[in-house]
Amino acid sequence: MSKKKEINEKTFELNITNELLNLSKSFLWYLDYSSISHLFPRNYWQEFLKQNVLFAEGLTQEEESSSTGGYDVSINIKSSRKTYDNRLLFLQYKAGVNNMRCNHEDSHFNVSQKHLRDTNHVLFTFNDAAKGKQHGILRNLANTPSIQAESVLYVFPRITTKADFNDKVGNLIEHSSFVPVLELDRQARSQSPSIIINDGVVHKYRTSYDGSLSEVNFFFFLFDYKNTTYFEIISELICVQIERLAHFIINTEGVLMTNFKSWVLNAVDDFISDYFKEKKIETARILIGPRVKNYLYDFDDRITLESIPKAPQKYSTVITKDGLQFKTEEQVDMSSINYQIF
Repeated sequence: MSKKKEINEKTFELNITNELLNLSKSFLWYLDYSSISHLFPRNYWQEFLKQNVLFAEGLTQEEESSSTGGYDVSINIKSSRKTYDNRLLFLQYKAGVNNMRCNHEDSHFNVSQKHLRDTNHVLFTFNDAAKGKQHGILRNLANTPSIQAESVLYVFPRITTKADFNDKVGNLIEHSSFVPVLELDRQARSQSPSIIINDGVVHKYRTSYDGSLSEVNFFFFLFDYKNTTYFEIISELICVQIERLAHFIINTEGVLMTNFKSWVLNAVDDFISDYFKEKKIETARILIGPRVKNYLYDFDDRITLESIPKAPQKYSTVITKDGLQFKTEEQVDMSSINYQIF
């Protein structure tokens, strides 16, 4: 008998996606309290913040294309006066349950490992939705040329009780594993013999509560989780906000403010120092700071709307003014696939 989940996936989706967006904008509060704040009208930065919102939608199939045998899908954004493009993330949230041990002899959480570690872990089920085709649908999305492969991820929050959830609200990201769908497939294929996550086969993802140990089964293999992924996602989203901030300032002032680059870098560093604690401060400085600095390299005081550099695009996909169009190979139930737009 399966255990009942105390927290549903929608709750994780609403809270973690908003945490991601809020974190990406947090450096702006440091600009608001910096020595440049007197150069702009009161609530100037707050006006910019109001323009950036996140919303989620479900994926549906729009129309059949008999000429190709596939199905056309289109994701569009209502036209607005924005001079920048929206971004898209496919974050497939999964809710887990606490599990005492795993019976597989090679598992990190086998009872034989009790002398080394607590075998308690979080157990997630995936490829159980869309009639057992959810993973295949996500794989096809990640392999679509118009979609950034690593913008299609599973999010496994390592939280199983309401009490723990309430305690970690505002800091859920640090307690979640962000796993690109294609990385699961890559590591499965690298096993000997090779493993394929096929349609109709439900799999489990197991992880220690600190995220340091992970594994997958139906067909068992140890999974090497890259626990710095969320730092990289945050750094990309910060760069997206910097791009939009430059658009906002030039649209309202006509020119970019003097020393924009240095003010933004100082604000980002202040944000890192305040938000990330203890050992994670250095990791954040190594993974976030240089990425932001590299993005800002081409900024100068003479920049125009047309020459603002595009923020990196690895964990998010740009939705242009014409929308994002792609084709599926067959008609499948895509109602279990959600995406986040900001």
